[in-house]
Amino acid sequence: MMILIVDDDKDSLFMTGAMVKQCGYTPVTVSDGAQALSLIADMDIRVVISDWEMPGLTGIDLVRALRADRLRPYVYFIVLTGKRIGSINFMEAMDAGADDYMEKPAHKDLLKVRLRVAERILKLDMQMKDLSRLVPVCASCRRVRRDDQAYESIEQYISKNSEFKFSHGICPECMKRLYPQIK
Repeated sequence: MMILIVDDDKDSLFMTGAMVKQCGYTPVTVSDGAQALSLIADMDIRVVISDWEMPGLTGIDLVRALRADRLRPYVYFIVLTGKRIGSINFMEAMDAGADDYMEKPAHKDLLKVRLRVAERILKLDMQMKDLSRLVPVCASCRRVRRDDQAYESIEQYISKNSEFKFSHGICPECMKRLYPQIK
């Protein structure tokens, strides 16, 4: 997974990029928020680690711009700051749409934990989108139309497209209808 790192301080950009790489991810680095927005529009960037204070577009401005675009896939956003962050500043970042924050210099183990959380959140986001899309069901036979226009049972469709498993039984009404002799 690519991690976009945005920081106007070249040393911090290099160190954070090296840590991201050591954590097993692919770092992509830029030195300002405008470059970051352009890159996010062109690439499949789903995690951003951004410095708070930068000339031009700040980290807070960047996260606000990302959250304002409702058509964009969710981007997990971590704010980095070189100064101690107080609860007021932390709330400002959260209110702007940031998911997390870290103080500079970032600690590799803490960064790794935060990136794993980002992966989990993004995976859950994808699962929710998969589950929320419209499923075309035949009104008569109740089978589901697949993307290739073929039909299959609801159980087959759900089993192939999710982690759900089925167990079968007979409801009380069907039991009475199918087996009237059983009381």
